[in-house]
Amino acid sequence: MEPSPSAGPERQGSSLFLLKSFARSLRQFLNQTSLHGLKFVGDSGLSSWERSFFLGSFVTALIITVHLISNIYVKWDSTPVIIGISPQATSILKVPFPAITICNMNQVQRSLVANYREGSNESALLKLLCESDSWESSETDEEFSASNFATNNLKISEFVSNHSQSCERMLLFCRFSAVERNCSQLFQQILTDEGLCCVFNFQPPEYLYKPFADNNRNLTNTDGFESVMWDPESGYPEKLPPKFYPATASGTGITLGFTAVLDAEMGEYYCSSTNGPGFKVYFHNPVEVPKVKEAGLISAIGYETNYRIEMIRAEAVPAIRSISRDGRQCLFKNEKELIFYRIYTRANCENECLAAFLYDTCSCIPFDHPLIYSNASICSMGDTSCVRRAQRASNRPGWAKCRQQCLPSCFDLNYLASGFSFPLASNNFQVANALVESFNKSYLSENIAVINVYFRESVYYGNTKNAYVGLTEFLSNVGGVMGLFMGFSVISLAEILYFLILKPLAELFVWKRSSHVDSEKSLKHNAFGIEQGQSSENPSFWYSKELYPKGVSLRAYENAISTKGLNYQ
Repeated sequence: MEPSPSAGPERQGSSLFLLKSFARSLRQFLNQTSLHGLKFVGDSGLSSWERSFFLGSFVTALIITVHLISNIYVKWDSTPVIIGISPQATSILKVPFPAITICNMNQVQRSLVANYREGSNESALLKLLCESDSWESSETDEEFSASNFATNNLKISEFVSNHSQSCERMLLFCRFSAVERNCSQLFQQILTDEGLCCVFNFQPPEYLYKPFADNNRNLTNTDGFESVMWDPESGYPEKLPPKFYPATASGTGITLGFTAVLDAEMGEYYCSSTNGPGFKVYFHNPVEVPKVKEAGLISAIGYETNYRIEMIRAEAVPAIRSISRDGRQCLFKNEKELIFYRIYTRANCENECLAAFLYDTCSCIPFDHPLIYSNASICSMGDTSCVRRAQRASNRPGWAKCRQQCLPSCFDLNYLASGFSFPLASNNFQVANALVESFNKSYLSENIAVINVYFRESVYYGNTKNAYVGLTEFLSNVGGVMGLFMGFSVISLAEILYFLILKPLAELFVWKRSSHVDSEKSLKHNAFGIEQGQSSENPSFWYSKELYPKGVSLRAYENAISTKGLNYQ
């Protein structure tokens, strides 16, 4: 279908009309705007140089405004989050007492391994446990592969569990919140990178690990303490049983803290994980799997060690959820799903990354790493050479890339311990703990260690992440700069929208409509024998050829005709 011959001129006429209407609205805007200086630019009563001066001033102010706004935006974009001290103090009664993991540095009991002959699989595993530092070089890797280690299928986890000191023999006395408790009911055995250890105030596997989530095991111990779900972001549930764990502290000081008497059993020492005897103590929150080997604190034999705990709490306001993860550099617990752990923490995420890397490299997962794949096997002695090589820093680029995705938790809880020690009694005089007093002084100084763990303050102040420049502050800063240099406001934006966009478009719409009405009138004129040229003699008629026609209604036209004596009959 060919376009109408009048379509081109009509489109050209519309564009011309819109341009003229825009120019007229622009002059009106310059005369009436609230923006600084533009009123003088549109004032026809001023000379050209005066109007040019105000135009130059306005352009200069505009350039400065754009520069300052760009600085504000860069600050908003580059520093979206600020960390400040929480304005409100939080009581230690609302957070768990730290989970305490205690490990004897003795890797295995001498009486349990003394009968293993040289060259056996067990002796090879003992060599691995007791000479772990010697397997860090590439030279020993070759010796390792050439030995019978490569064909040794003993499970390290099973061997350590069966040959290490049990918690019942290590823990002789426990007191928590000024109440003496059965140590076997407070502590549970756990395999860590330091070997077999004992942990207190730790969440059960059902709340920590996904593979154990469907277990129907009774989580209430014989003392009547019931396990409850806790995590750093949600905290405790609203309704708590009378006795629960992870337990909170009852107050500050040694009396209301935790005390334990430990027996190293020096006669059973076969090899140490360090250069001497003693215990490693690690403080962590109840949902974090302990890594004792690198971060554990030393508790010496023959000494009483006091650990004064300070809380390090990370918090975040809900408003920073709208900021990107890379911008706020933290994750809320529902923003990243882990494979093995139920609760997201940075440490748990990194553990999974390392386990995945070791599995990809050696087709097995070491016993002290999360079993992220249900069909994965636990590494045996024969896999140790591969695991050792993979754990070297130079061989970890894949793991490092995964770790970059493990951002800190927006809500986290850590404990900072300050320890100081003093020797246990070496002479016969009365001491505070009856059990300690009952020991032979020689045995006491050679085997026994006492630890006290307590809070120094009854409240703490967390570190809160908040938006450094929120949307409200950003708009306030931008509005302040624009108002200072240009007198700009929201009403100014409405003026620009009205005068430069809405008004020209509305006039174009009215013009086109009136043109359509004029065409209908012209046809009616001709129907009654009225020549179109007569309109030029009648000043009361408006046609669309004028610059700003208003048109004329049909009723007004009929009245005009009847006045001239024309008969419709």
